[in-house]
Amino acid sequence: MIFNSNGNEVRGSTIRAPNARICARQEGLPLAGCGNSAIANKAMRHKTLGYAWAIAFALILACSRVAAAVEQFKIGGTGAGLGTMQRLADEFMARNPYIRIIAVPSLGSTGGIKAVVAGAIGLAVTSRPMNESERGRGAVQTDFPRTPFVFAVSTRSKVLAITSEELVEIYAGTRVTWADGTPVRIVLRPNSDTDSRIIRNMSSAIAKALEAASERPGVQFSVNDQDAADDLERIRGAIGPSSLALIVSERRALRALALDGKEPTPRNAVSGIYPHHKRLFMVTGTKSPSAVRRFVAFVKSPAGRKLIEGNGQWIP
Repeated sequence: MIFNSNGNEVRGSTIRAPNARICARQEGLPLAGCGNSAIANKAMRHKTLGYAWAIAFALILACSRVAAAVEQFKIGGTGAGLGTMQRLADEFMARNPYIRIIAVPSLGSTGGIKAVVAGAIGLAVTSRPMNESERGRGAVQTDFPRTPFVFAVSTRSKVLAITSEELVEIYAGTRVTWADGTPVRIVLRPNSDTDSRIIRNMSSAIAKALEAASERPGVQFSVNDQDAADDLERIRGAIGPSSLALIVSERRALRALALDGKEPTPRNAVSGIYPHHKRLFMVTGTKSPSAVRRFVAFVKSPAGRKLIEGNGQWIP
């Protein structure tokens, strides 16, 4: 049994006086006043409310301490590597629940490097090496896995392969339909983009045809890798550049086409059978937080390498 300060037994929300005479002698009250349950109930409500506030305050304090213990940083950069980076981040956070990694939409290589230097993000994935100016502003570059550079179509398309000669015809505008009669719709990237540079370097004939395509009215230009993938999935008969890593890691409804009879697999890219690939890099600040350093170490670990190789990439 539990008694309050008046000697009354407390049972849940009810109060009774087990010995009214003792109560009267202690409080100097008439005997009849010792059984005043309304006064006792009011006192108990105040006491209970005090306990509730104390518990709520303790919970708030505990939650604040947990929140303070959570480290977080953001990742961004070129879209070709963001899908794989997100999968690496998910696995890393599962192993390190007090570290939170937030992926931001595609910033591009230059935008990602600028964001790292400014401290807006902790890590960027880029599709080009840094220049001297960027290094001088306090950014550090680390090699990231490579991935086949591909020409892609929607999985709804019946097209499985393409040749360099057909690419010239498509970009030049002399091939306007696919074999099934579907109109060919080309998806281009800005001339300054890495994808456009890779295409121009394939051959002088392709470079000339690409230039003609970029000047043709009504051609679809996609600003970043994710926009290009969206357009390739959405536009009937579309063909355009992408990367195997993006298609696999983002589970895109796209098909990477064989080029000149060569399948764009990591194995063929490593051996040189398929000659076109994207080289990717990780960029961090010179004074990265411990959470960023731990994540980079995980990316390079056996567990990280296994995940990378399962998403259309290889580690040279």
